Amino acid sequence: MRALAGGLALVLLAGPAAAFVPDAEKLTDAAGRANAADGRAATLRLSVALHTQPPGEAGAEPIASGSLLSDPGAGSARLDLMGANGVREVHLWRPGGTAAWRDGEPLPQPSALLPPLWLLQLRYGRSLRTALQGLGVSLEAPELGRSGEHDCFVIGGRDRAGEATGSSRRPSLWLDVYSFEIVRVDRADGARFRFGPLRAFGEQHLPGWVALEQAGRSPLYLEVLDAAPAQSTPGDFERP
Repeated sequence: MRALAGGLALVLLAGPAAAFVPDAEKLTDAAGRANAADGRAATLRLSVALHTQPPGEAGAEPIASGSLLSDPGAGSARLDLMGANGVREVHLWRPGGTAAWRDGEPLPQPSALLPPLWLLQLRYGRSLRTALQGLGVSLEAPELGRSGEHDCFVIGGRDRAGEATGSSRRPSLWLDVYSFEIVRVDRADGARFRFGPLRAFGEQHLPGWVALEQAGRSPLYLEVLDAAPAQSTPGDFERP
């Protein structure tokens, strides 16, 4: 499957890259195949740690740790974090939006700590397209872009003026042009999630960390320590 995706990339990139960008259907189909090939198209429970600097750098001690449950079938996820100071936060994503609580009290403007990992768990392009539309991502006229070390196809298009000032609010999905791995997701509220290099956790290949970025706030990094298949119940995604 990986060879197929790589072969498709070579076909798509033959000739000047700027001359042709595949449509969103072809791109999401390829992304779904990459998700399936990496063995992560299932409900997963992750052990995670939250950092103020990239994991692996000298002195990168976690400020919180906990677990992340992500169910792509339900389109829901839950992040439980316990801070080094003893404060507990719960972040939920359910169809319709996010919500968060600190020590049981609702947070009116929570930090974007829960990455949309479920997008990396959808095995079919049609499911990914539905999920993207739910996030407000336009499926018209993808563009080319660059994020970090990745040349990307950008589903949803780009807000170049906003990118220049760090204030883009255009929801979009960024795919590596060679592997079709999802490497970045931009939300309509200005939050941005950049996915780090893949690591093997048993049969699942997942980003080793996710950069959590919001305008006006210092970036945070959610490190993935372990991952395993799991089962979820509707109660897992209710308010704490």
